[in-house]
Amino acid sequence: MTTALVMAGGKGSRMDSDCEKPMIKVKGKPMVTYVLDALTSSKYIDKIIVAVSPNTPCTEKYLEDFPVIIIKTKGNGYVEDLSDILSDRNYVEEDEVVMTLVADLPFITSEHIDDVLDHYYDRDKPAMCVSVPANLFDEYNLTPTLVFEGLVPTGVNVVLANTREQDQTIYISNSVELAFNVNTLDDLDISNHHAKKE
Repeated sequence: MTTALVMAGGKGSRMDSDCEKPMIKVKGKPMVTYVLDALTSSKYIDKIIVAVSPNTPCTEKYLEDFPVIIIKTKGNGYVEDLSDILSDRNYVEEDEVVMTLVADLPFITSEHIDDVLDHYYDRDKPAMCVSVPANLFDEYNLTPTLVFEGLVPTGVNVVLANTREQDQTIYISNSVELAFNVNTLDDLDISNHHAKKE
């Protein structure tokens, strides 16, 4: 069983917008919708959990029409909320494989999801971080959240559901779609421009 955990409870303070970040629209649809559509069509994903918080009440309401399990977190931060969920046996079994994703990846597809999980299951490490080369951000004028040794984390990871420290491998994807992690209004403008080309 592979569970998807979409983190949709952040404040999105860098967006400088009154709209909750998962609900910001790209090509006429809330960003979280693209993530859920990709997960629903994946050959691997058996269960979808979406974590919301007091920061995202509109997102929580919107998700009621989707075949997902909604978890209300405290909204204390990404790492804290994620840790709480991974240790909660009401939602995930001990050492269950969990793909974690941010809610602001408007160009992610089921092919990306399956490609990541193909690589995960071919490796022998319990955790995997998905990154893209930093030059993709330069090419599209996107703002990376973090650059480490020429790589930028995409907001997609695979872990086991426990609170132990896990040995991790890095999967480098060259899919520019995973570089479109929308964190600023400039990122949003570029994403909408990119969407018009598709």
